[in-house]
Amino acid sequence: MSRRTIMALWGLVALMLAGFALVPGAGGRDVVQTLVAGGTLAIAWVHVLRRRDVIRLGWGTLVAAVTVLGVSDAVSAVELHVLDYTGYPRPSNLLALGGYGLLGVGAFQFERNRSRGRRLPGRIEAAIFAFGAMVPLLVFLIIPVVQSDRFTTVSKTTTVAYALADLAVMTVIARLMLTTGRQSRSFVLLASALFVSLLGDFWSGITTTQGPASALAPIKMLWLTAFILFAAGVAHPSMREFTQGKTWQDDVSSKRRVWLMGVGQALPALTLGIAWGIGSDRYDLVIALGGIAVSLLVSARMTGLLDRISEQSVQLAALARSDELTGLHNRRSWNHELSRACAAARDSGHPLAIALLDLDHFKAYNDTHGHPAGDRLLEEAARVWRERLRPGDVLARYGGEEFSMILPDTSLREAVLVVDALREATPEGQRFSAGVALWTPGSDPAEAIAEADAALYRAKRSGRDQVLTAHEQDARALPLTLQALRVVVQPIVRADDLGVVAHEALSRFAHEPDVPSVFADAHERGYGDLLEVTAIQRALEHPGRPDDTDLFVNVSERAMRSVRFWEGLPGDLRGVVMELHEDRDGLDDATVREYLERFRRRGARIGMDDLGVRATDLARVVTLQPDIVKIDRSIVAGCDVNGGQSDVIHMLVDFARHRGVEVCVEGVETPGELAVVRAAGATLVQGYLVARPAPAWRRHSSTVNAVVAAEASRITGS
Repeated sequence: MSRRTIMALWGLVALMLAGFALVPGAGGRDVVQTLVAGGTLAIAWVHVLRRRDVIRLGWGTLVAAVTVLGVSDAVSAVELHVLDYTGYPRPSNLLALGGYGLLGVGAFQFERNRSRGRRLPGRIEAAIFAFGAMVPLLVFLIIPVVQSDRFTTVSKTTTVAYALADLAVMTVIARLMLTTGRQSRSFVLLASALFVSLLGDFWSGITTTQGPASALAPIKMLWLTAFILFAAGVAHPSMREFTQGKTWQDDVSSKRRVWLMGVGQALPALTLGIAWGIGSDRYDLVIALGGIAVSLLVSARMTGLLDRISEQSVQLAALARSDELTGLHNRRSWNHELSRACAAARDSGHPLAIALLDLDHFKAYNDTHGHPAGDRLLEEAARVWRERLRPGDVLARYGGEEFSMILPDTSLREAVLVVDALREATPEGQRFSAGVALWTPGSDPAEAIAEADAALYRAKRSGRDQVLTAHEQDARALPLTLQALRVVVQPIVRADDLGVVAHEALSRFAHEPDVPSVFADAHERGYGDLLEVTAIQRALEHPGRPDDTDLFVNVSERAMRSVRFWEGLPGDLRGVVMELHEDRDGLDDATVREYLERFRRRGARIGMDDLGVRATDLARVVTLQPDIVKIDRSIVAGCDVNGGQSDVIHMLVDFARHRGVEVCVEGVETPGELAVVRAAGATLVQGYLVARPAPAWRRHSSTVNAVVAAEASRITGS
């Protein structure tokens, strides 16, 4: 809004206040009223004509309506003070009625433009407000006029039309106010103008029913205030935004809905209080009926909202029980269904089969076709399998590419046939391996799951693309090429004096120097869990381990999901740090934390590898709560010459220490890197600078490479 427009509006405010204060007669005040109204209309028309694109969107109709209302006031002044005509209705009344009609049309144009062909919510709340507002209109205006002998039929019709026009405009504006988001200044000014004007109309209607038709000075000042607010709304720069709905969202505010219903419900009670205050009790029945009608509408609306909330709660509960990708039961829901199925099988005496399915070579499929194609395969497979389920069968996504089934009233042989039919129906020419077991009444369902899991891994290890049962022969031997697994250990030292406090056990294979690929291939072939537990067993059995040092061993999510892994793991893991491998296997962090707690119950501490590599690492530290984290070599390399890397190390160390987590920095290879690590406050160091992996243990009482320690101290200046 320009400075000139603001000054003009304030000038009109000053003219109104001075004119009504200094001019005593009604005729003189009517002249002041005409001048102020004319000034505001001039400002409004100037700004509307500057933005011709908004005229057809409602603003043209609104300005025209207010202009008609202003003209009706001027005509009324001529009728009373020049023509001395006091009849009712007068031409000015008919003009005002037409102005209100245009005002209603303009308001509806705004709503239609805002909705853009869609049905906006909030109709019921606006209706409740309208019913509530109808009560004071009936009590103080419509019924007294209709019952009065002072008015002609035409006068009564005009007065009732005034009241209904006021109610319609007020309801439309109230509904527009439901819209969420920040309201534009233009809309706030426009709504304020309309409500101030309606207040004046209401006051005028009451005085008309009780005395002379001439308006009091305060009423005229209310009307002029409405004119000024209207002109300010038209002139404000946010007018176009309000018209085009840019500052609004599509939904309505829940808080504003409640407030609008509350106002509508309060109006009958407020009307009753005013009626008692002025000593009028003739319309108690009307007020009571109006209050009951509004209360019934509010009750109906609240019932509908509660039904909607109940439906949404059911939908949310269903979403919480289903897998987001496939729509099948998730693991938590499957556990619940399994408990129910076991209880039903126990009561009926019928057999209950459990199956675990794992898509063959799914990682290779993802690598070849991409992860989106892998997701589509999982979705399509779930859809095809679900269509072939028998009534009562339960299919769930157990994790990653692994699925689980509950087969009630099914023998072991029948279960194999059912699962095998699903295997043949798998889309994209893919197949899966599966293990099937029977639940024994009175036993823990986890035992049947473990048997099915063992059968699944045997199926994968013996060629895949088959369904095996828990009672078939269990060939647990590792391939001969992997039985030669040997262990080397690398010291982990204190950062300050390089004293040895722990060792990390590392696996080596004579036939394959690429150790990660050996473990990945073992998991693909179905015996990765056995390989990992074998590596841990041999590390613990490695002879000569000092009693006063900890042992770090690696473990993956994939191995932790295997029953065979836990069966082969020693029960006493005191002095061991289970270092969680960075590779993920589809488990959520809550499930991973449950597995880590199983290690803790056996006496182990928890480590987390490669901190700082992934964006989610810090969040995982908070969720998994490890005892030790290792900062990855990729951040450490060159940190003494790269200030950014040094800052990252400081940040990671500060974050871990704040969480009560000890920090080990791995991959330290130069004295400069060691100096940065020390300055950051890390407590443990691992890397080629202090010691390389070797078959023999380092003793706690010795220090490693005193020359290195001295050089790092010289760099740090300590």
